[in-house]
Amino acid sequence: MYSLGQKIKQMRLQKRMTQIDLAKKLCTPSMISQIESDRARPSYKILHGIADKLNVPLDRLLTDVDLNQEFISTYKLAKAMVSGQEYSSAIPYLEQLLSTSQSQISETDIMLELAECYIHTKRYEEADTLLSSVLEIAFLRQDNHLTACVYKSLGKLELGRKRYQLAAFHWHKAYDESEKMEEPDIYFQASILYDLGDAYFKSGKLTDALDYYGRSSALYDKMDSLQEMGNVYLNLGISYRKLNDLDKASEYSEKAIHIFEGLNNIVMTVRLQVTCAVLYGQTGREVEAISMLQRAIDNLLTLGKKEEAGMASVELAGLLLGQDDLTSAEEACYQARKLLPELHFYQARVHRLYGRIAVQRGHREEAIRRFQKSADRFKHTDELGEWGDTMSELADLYKNEGDLKTAVGVMQEIRGYTRQVMLKRGIAL
Repeated sequence: MYSLGQKIKQMRLQKRMTQIDLAKKLCTPSMISQIESDRARPSYKILHGIADKLNVPLDRLLTDVDLNQEFISTYKLAKAMVSGQEYSSAIPYLEQLLSTSQSQISETDIMLELAECYIHTKRYEEADTLLSSVLEIAFLRQDNHLTACVYKSLGKLELGRKRYQLAAFHWHKAYDESEKMEEPDIYFQASILYDLGDAYFKSGKLTDALDYYGRSSALYDKMDSLQEMGNVYLNLGISYRKLNDLDKASEYSEKAIHIFEGLNNIVMTVRLQVTCAVLYGQTGREVEAISMLQRAIDNLLTLGKKEEAGMASVELAGLLLGQDDLTSAEEACYQARKLLPELHFYQARVHRLYGRIAVQRGHREEAIRRFQKSADRFKHTDELGEWGDTMSELADLYKNEGDLKTAVGVMQEIRGYTRQVMLKRGIAL
């Protein structure tokens, strides 16, 4: 039995063709090399093209090929793509496996991997259908592990839909199922507790978020899982920041920095330096914070992280504005505008900063225009809290100008839209 790559190479050599000959008008010679060495899987279009070039029917090309080995190779390739977060690329391979009858790979494993890809590419309905099917199978088998995995994926699905209460409901079910396993998987349970922390954080229940992050941290600590510990400490820092406990926020953020420095994770270390700089700025260490942010921006640009450098530039602009350095704040905003994608969430923050600069300079019409533009972008990116804060600043501007009627109208808009979105997310007011 040959692998598909070996069969293509054998037939090409019989035809006395080079890889360049076979690739011509079809793909690159490098792709043919990867296919023949079984490092890449050809699409159906390329496979048909290869058969035409070799002047053989497709059936003959597949004759004597070890298809079970092909299925396994395809599954391994798809899993590698999922691990590398190449979800769109993995989907065709997983769909192909799911549509082919074979016994070497568990169908439920393929369905779970495919559902994961659908969730990350926002194909929520397809993910929901797949997960419902796997859940039925899990119930019939009375398989606690599979049931827990499905509930965990359903939680991710609802988090993507921003239905945080439903996400938490599914993750509680996942944890309950994990407790029923003969040998509970502590790593799996720690990840569920971390997910629950995320759900409660995003729904504004910060005390609950801290509780679950703390429980997750305790489990990861038993396993010496440094990468995961770093992530938990980061989220604990962010949660304490939201609760205005800036000392604890700084403590956990600095712990996260030390972990990622120890792991030699340069990118994560620089990201955390940005977080710490923002916290320093809020605890009276503005000069140190500005210096740290400027170094972090330079490092991010060196690492080729333009988008993150743009986000850090927005934080820098905010600190400079707090120091009443309007010119430098404006320059940082301009830098952020150039580095960030046009529809990025932080572009809305840039417009809000421009609005605040305009207020301080007494440019009323420019301030109104910028606040409105910022609010529109926050609404477009579904950032309800940031939208409400920006609209409140706009209302304050109208109120301070003596235009109370317009100010009241803006506040009514905030109340109405907030209620509408919260009800949609399943949160009763």
